Amino acid sequence: MMISLGLPSAAYDGLDEFSGIDRAWDGQKSITNKEFEEAIDTLEAKKKQREAKQRKRQIKRIGGGGTSLHPGLQPDAEIKPMTSIDKKDEGLLLNVPVTMIIDDCPLEKGYYKVVAERDKNNDIYLSFYQSRFFKGKVRASETNDDFDEETIDFVKLIPYNDSFVRIIFGSLDFNAYAYVRYNNDVSGD
Repeated sequence: MMISLGLPSAAYDGLDEFSGIDRAWDGQKSITNKEFEEAIDTLEAKKKQREAKQRKRQIKRIGGGGTSLHPGLQPDAEIKPMTSIDKKDEGLLLNVPVTMIIDDCPLEKGYYKVVAERDKNNDIYLSFYQSRFFKGKVRASETNDDFDEETIDFVKLIPYNDSFVRIIFGSLDFNAYAYVRYNNDVSGD
């Protein structure tokens, strides 16, 4: 019984030690919004440097930055990841069932993300990506034809003749088409 009476008094004695609470924040410097923003900017810059280092290491680990069909592209060139929120920058997925020839380089069968861009000369290009790697670019012709498609955003590959396929592309900004030569040698398949 004596022990139980001693406990409340010990707890009560501990509550008397709050006399220094008024000076608990002494010695701490308050910062302005500008100083806070500068600190955040510095941290973001360091994060971008870390990401760039990691990307270079990944490129080296892959073995030269992946494979590109265009000899003018360097392995150390900046890789533009396809992580944009804008729908037109995301690209549209296209299944290519034949080996297309772009600038005398083969674009192998597979799935490609197609991004259409209008350059400063008002020319339209269809760029092909696999993952984040650029694989080729084709010049396209703008048209008012909607190709009787049900949706606004589309890309399709249509057989044209024994040597060419027709790629049709549609978006809110423009519709376009391109004729691309393909390898019709089926002996290897």
